[in-house]
Amino acid sequence: MDRVERLLRFGYLPSQLPPPFTTSDLAMHHLRVLAAWDGVPPARRAKVPTSPPTKAEVFSVARAGHQRRATSIPNPVAQAYLCRALVANWAAIVRHFRRSKISASHPRFRRDSTRAAALPSMQTLYERRLLQGAGYRYVLRTDISRFFPTIYTHSIPWALHGKAISKKNRAITPKYYGNLLDLVVRQCQDGQTFGLPIGPDTSHIIAECIATAIDVELGKRLRATPAGFRYVDDYYFFFESYSAAESALAQIVRCLKDFELQINFDKTRICKIEELDEDAWTHKLRSFAIAHGGQKQRTGFNHYFDLARELARSHRDESVMVYALRRAGSVIVRKENWPAFEAQLCLAAMAHPVALQTIARLLSTYSGIGYAIDKRRLSRLVNAIVQEHAPLEHHSEVTWCLWMCKELRLTLSPQSVDLVAEMNSSICVLILLDLAAAGRLPKLPAPTRWRNFEHSDALWEDLWMLSYEAGVRGWGGMSDVHIRQNEYFEELRQLDVRFYNDAATLMPLFAPKPDALKKHNAQTVAELLEIDDLDDVFEHEDDEDVYGSPIVDEDDEGL
Repeated sequence: MDRVERLLRFGYLPSQLPPPFTTSDLAMHHLRVLAAWDGVPPARRAKVPTSPPTKAEVFSVARAGHQRRATSIPNPVAQAYLCRALVANWAAIVRHFRRSKISASHPRFRRDSTRAAALPSMQTLYERRLLQGAGYRYVLRTDISRFFPTIYTHSIPWALHGKAISKKNRAITPKYYGNLLDLVVRQCQDGQTFGLPIGPDTSHIIAECIATAIDVELGKRLRATPAGFRYVDDYYFFFESYSAAESALAQIVRCLKDFELQINFDKTRICKIEELDEDAWTHKLRSFAIAHGGQKQRTGFNHYFDLARELARSHRDESVMVYALRRAGSVIVRKENWPAFEAQLCLAAMAHPVALQTIARLLSTYSGIGYAIDKRRLSRLVNAIVQEHAPLEHHSEVTWCLWMCKELRLTLSPQSVDLVAEMNSSICVLILLDLAAAGRLPKLPAPTRWRNFEHSDALWEDLWMLSYEAGVRGWGGMSDVHIRQNEYFEELRQLDVRFYNDAATLMPLFAPKPDALKKHNAQTVAELLEIDDLDDVFEHEDDEDVYGSPIVDEDDEGL
């Protein structure tokens, strides 16, 4: 699998989407479609073929507290050209990354990662802070304010070639490939020069290019490599005196200003090393022991969730409940304790909608092994959440409620159907149309609104996915005439490229080991659940601290 295919297959869509949304078909056919698109006017008349200007869809994601993160779903034509441009210059980009002596976030193409461009795990950062801070008295903790949304795209060539040189050499040439990256990024966002799309791995690569240039300039200003490191846009530097930390902070501010960026003063702190306790709440949750069965397990879970709610109240800007649920997922709930555990999930879902993705996976996993879920209670829950969040265009909350309706066969109310149908979201509407096609809705949504997307120009607008997918599937009363009229998307249609797989399901959090049934002389998974030592029977997905984990700093717009 080449790097362009990896970026399109594993590094395109935001990680907060449910499983039916896929770019695997596009990745598989990328060589053919790019070759065909290169021959479409005006691309074939350009010195360097690129995409027409496009708009990305905004997918609003819940964050801790009442904050939001605006992730992006770029147009596939523009995103494919961006991936190709990055990979074509990957060797030069890697050489640029190596200039930084303090970066702990160089993206890497790794086959064992769930994303295309992997970053080191968050757990390694805790150890790095411990090791590099040892022997120093003070720590400077700061980050870049709204890093991805405020990046100036013209600063991409500044970072790669130098600001003065780039301003004199604006042509797109192999030597000045930064100008090409500037162009293809702008074509992903309707020509805008401010911001990078949040979600695609391509943005992590470009952001690291800019951050690396800042690292280099900071080293020059400080006349030394500071003790410590940078992870994406987070800085941890260690000093022997408070004044030295203050001087370094002043230089960081100046370096960022050169790239039209600013530090986040709310997150900036100079303190004694022992006072930096950012991970204290994770240690409390990690160290809480839960029994593996019986009444002790049920009591343990109740106390554990009490602790999680208390920590969430005192750390409102952190994804405490998400982390708590993922830790709870590492313990297999006994069948007799499932009703109480499910009730805890309902409480968490209503109070912490940022945790809905994790909750959906827990419910799907236990439903898949035969536990009886309370469909009446869960249907009441998802309808309440949809009716609260759909009018506000809170996409992630509505998306995961709709997905639970599909995978767990919950009932969506007529009022909820109407509210979702009015949303400006391909993601929400496509799941709704999928439920309608399967006969799973109490009423069919009125198709009149979606006829607005049944024309060729809509394929370049923000709801391109709804225009394409509903068109090729005939959902919502739409046809594919407008797709056949668009030379770029007609190529995708002819190759049967889809961005929605209606047969997809969530991967379970745990599954029986390959030899478990035979080893324990069992016929079904339900029989395995009666065994005392379940750790000997089941294997868990180990993803607690991987890249993309919800425990990442909530102000890091890039993750």
